[in-house]
Amino acid sequence: MQSGESHLHAALRRLRFQAAHVRAAQTKSLPADEQAKLALQLAEARLVEEAERMAGEGELPLDLLRRWIGLRPLDEEILLVAVGLEIDPLFAITLTALAGEEPRLGITSKLLAQLFGFSGDDSLTLRLDDSHPLVKVGLLESQVRGVVETLRPWRATPRAASFLATADAMDPVLARCGGVIELADDLDTDHLTDVLEVVDRSLASDEPVVVLLEGQDGSGRRTVAALAARRHGRQAITLDLGAGLADPSRPTQELRALGRECWLRGAIPVVARFDTLLREGQPAQHLAEVLAVIEEFTGPVILTSTTAAGIPEMRRRLIRQEVRLPPSEARERLWRRALGGGNGVELSVGPELARLAERYAMTPSIINRAAANARMIAGRHEPTAKDVQAGVMTVIAERFGGLATKIQITQKWDDLVLPQDTQDDIKAFVSRASHAAQVYERWGFRDKLQRGLGLAALFSGPPGTGKTMVAGLIARALELELYAVDLSQVVSKWVGETEKQLGKIFDAATMGQTLLLFDEADALFAKRTDVKSSNDRYANLEVNYLLTKLEQFSGVAILTTNLEGSVDPAFKRRLAAEVRFYAPGVAERERLWRTLLPAATPILGKLDFRALATEFEGMCGGHIRNAVLRAAFLAASEQGGLVQEHLLRAARTESRNMGKML
Repeated sequence: MQSGESHLHAALRRLRFQAAHVRAAQTKSLPADEQAKLALQLAEARLVEEAERMAGEGELPLDLLRRWIGLRPLDEEILLVAVGLEIDPLFAITLTALAGEEPRLGITSKLLAQLFGFSGDDSLTLRLDDSHPLVKVGLLESQVRGVVETLRPWRATPRAASFLATADAMDPVLARCGGVIELADDLDTDHLTDVLEVVDRSLASDEPVVVLLEGQDGSGRRTVAALAARRHGRQAITLDLGAGLADPSRPTQELRALGRECWLRGAIPVVARFDTLLREGQPAQHLAEVLAVIEEFTGPVILTSTTAAGIPEMRRRLIRQEVRLPPSEARERLWRRALGGGNGVELSVGPELARLAERYAMTPSIINRAAANARMIAGRHEPTAKDVQAGVMTVIAERFGGLATKIQITQKWDDLVLPQDTQDDIKAFVSRASHAAQVYERWGFRDKLQRGLGLAALFSGPPGTGKTMVAGLIARALELELYAVDLSQVVSKWVGETEKQLGKIFDAATMGQTLLLFDEADALFAKRTDVKSSNDRYANLEVNYLLTKLEQFSGVAILTTNLEGSVDPAFKRRLAAEVRFYAPGVAERERLWRTLLPAATPILGKLDFRALATEFEGMCGGHIRNAVLRAAFLAASEQGGLVQEHLLRAARTESRNMGKML
């Protein structure tokens, strides 16, 4: 196909002479000798075109179309005319002269009949409509409706011209939001064997089935599609519905481009992130339009999605396959290869990889990303365990996408001042989290329960009683990173957007071994209400979604609230612990005043912590902390040590800020 472009040029040159010859014959505007000369030029152009065809190596694009979609010789001519009108200025001028008007909207059956000299019943073979093969594969298109078919103009798509010129460039629409799925040479696909076999059999079937690959982003769904296509000597071309679409809710233009590209390349179409069309609030008409385009595809179609929920019934048979995360052994191999430990190369971080693979349930693509970050952090040196850990943390932070913030934990258990009953409840929760792997994995409870394997606790009580501090201490005890969810970024007025953001948070937390903290959780986990308006319905949907995600979440989540009564009771049934934080008594307040003063603080005279605890009885830990810090700055401003009067003045200010009369 190396001579495709020269053959196209020769064909267009022949069509120019043909149009000029027909024009001259119709108008009799040329002398006989000039007409004879024009006829000779047309004959020579035909010979040159045929010579170009014979000189080509392999099949020309028109030969492929004839074989793939059964094009007639007349259809080939129609395509050449449409392409010539788009790319050849001289041909456009000649056609304008032939038609008597500028064919700026495209070619019509009337124009083609003139060009090819058809008359009578012969012109019926020129019928162009939506059922024509060139239209169905997306090489011709028309934006005009409501006119008789013989006068309806059709234009060649840009991809039609590039294909005839044997340009292998991807359609610009697909290049922006998809393209050919490339495969690495050293893929570890042992864990994908079962699902790959099913997809392979589906592609071999004569039935135009839809294969739905479910799984997390980066789990290898597109890899499965490309591997299965490669087994049949074909490429897999993807359209990502979650990236770069002109109208994300109605990607019909992009889907037709995908269908056309797969036609031209004999490839398998892969519609990625199909679940973006299934969010609550999307008009049913838009989804119906998309499904109608997919139904037009010939042969099998592969969809990828995080879930099959909400996918409507289709005329095609749907085959669902789950692409699961690789097991820890496979993740260790992926880590080793991604860090440059292939071909027997030993890594100094090698002994740490098994623990790393077991700890972080990451997809193959995320492992590659984290390893690349680790190599960049290490610079010219081989990555250490610290570098790899830093690489993991950068990826986890990226996955949260600003929806949650990492909290640095500086406190110790000795800093905690709580009643003994509350401390016992906290220790019981930590113990349960510490032994989760033993009970669920080694004792087999995971197979029995299937869901609800995560640990969620509700911390309720007045502000400043230590709820957030305890969440940090628990994260440290369990060797987890603490991420506080930013509700201002999560909650959205747009329908379905809150659920999308929460999905990202839970997926990132599952992958990154993090403890999720929902501070002021009643904003999200509020009681469902009777539906009296559309707002009530969507609010209840968000709560329902949260209930499902919390039950599916396999990590640790802590919810804090000052308004326990506003939390939906259904959440409480899913909790591993409910810990009530009470305002501290006199003894606890005295200890808080004492422990919140750092040992390095210069103190002048004797401090009466008991008097402070007794006089300011409404203060909780957070208020006492504020007062101690304010007193320290008062002492520093007076360039002396801390005295009782500083603490008293600071405590009175804090009390006034609390709204208490002194």
